[in-house]
Amino acid sequence: MTRNLRKMYSVIGALLLVEFLAQFYTIASSAFTSVADKIANAGNSTAASTVDEIDLFGAAHAVIGVFVVPITILALIILSFGARYPRKTTIMAALLFLLWVVQFALAYVGFLGVAPIAGLHGINALVMVGLGIYLVRSNWAFWSQAHAPAQRNEIRL
Repeated sequence: MTRNLRKMYSVIGALLLVEFLAQFYTIASSAFTSVADKIANAGNSTAASTVDEIDLFGAAHAVIGVFVVPITILALIILSFGARYPRKTTIMAALLFLLWVVQFALAYVGFLGVAPIAGLHGINALVMVGLGIYLVRSNWAFWSQAHAPAQRNEIRL
């Protein structure tokens, strides 16, 4: 049972990394779409503003960030208990959730127009990705015994 939960943890962790990649993709696509629309409509005063239009990439970024990512992180926390990972793993997964809360707050500050603080949203995202990669790599349940990373507490003779 523990072995299967560890495999589930690995799969959910890999899914989280894909979600992070989707977040970078959608926000970059949203930014380029917005700039392209502004350039195309620069001389047209009757053209609808980009802000007035529905930005599908921005909406996807919001939905993934507000709903999908936190649910996935909570699943990692729950699975870390069930898989009987060390307390350090569970605490780091909980830290990832705390970083998500900060990420949400930074986005909110951005919508209030406080750009210098909101700019930390991107930096916090990179920290989340780094921690996510660490958690997935260090707890990957699909390593073969020959290729598994050496444990720190392992005694070498």
